[in-house]
Formats: sequence, structure tokens, C-alpha cells
Amino acid sequence: MRAPHRRDISARQDLLGKELRQLFDDYAHEDMPDELMKLAQQLQGAFETRPEDAAGDGDGPDASKSKPPGL
Repeated sequence: MRAPHRRDISARQDLLGKELRQLFDDYAHEDMPDELMKLAQQLQGAFETRPEDAAGDGDGPDASKSKPPGL
């Protein structure tokens, strides 16, 4: 019996990986609940309508202008 070549081993690993991904995708595929979809839409809408001034959290490059030196 001859030893398998690296190319043969790699091909088998690739095939196994594809099969495992397909099994996982089939198992894990679920529809998003309506309540979660509504919440995601509300969050996205709130993010998109937020003014540019309020978008910063005070840690950006302009934040140093409003803080006293040494803080």
C-alpha cells in the first residue's frame, strides 16, 4: 500500500470541508423572527436619522478640541 500524496490528502480535506459547510448551512438556516426584524429596522432607522453632530461619541479626532488640556 502506497502512502497518500499531499495533493490527495488536500483534495479529501477540501471535499470534507465542503460537505461539513453544506450540512451546517442546512442545519443552521432559520428565518429571522418578526420581532427581531422589526427591532433591526428600528435600530437602522434611528441610526440613519441621527444628526451628524450627535453621531460622534467624543472619542474622535475633534474630541480633543472640546477637552481641557491634560484630561
